[in-house]
Amino acid sequence: MNVLHQVIKAEPMDDRLVKVSFENGAVGIFDCSPYFMDSYWSPLRDPAFFGQVKAECGTLCWPNDIDIDPEEIWEDCKLTESDRE
Repeated sequence: MNVLHQVIKAEPMDDRLVKVSFENGAVGIFDCSPYFMDSYWSPLRDPAFFGQVKAECGTLCWPNDIDIDPEEIWEDCKLTESDRE
C-alpha cells in the first residue's frame, strides 16, 4: 500500500530550494530547479514569485494554481530529520 506523504509546511530558501515538513515529522530540502524548464512552472524562475510558496492541500503551492505532486516531493526530497517511512 502506498502512503501519501502530505506537506504541512513550506519555507522558501535560496537557490530555488524549499524546506518541506511532512505530516509524519520528516523534514527535508526540495530542489525545484529541475521544474524550471517546463513552461507550466516557468513563473517559479522569478524569485519574488518563488518566495510565495506555501503548503496547501498536502503539497507545495504557488499562486495561479501552480503545484507539485506531493509524492514527487517526497521521492526527490533530501531529508534532514526523521527517516523515510
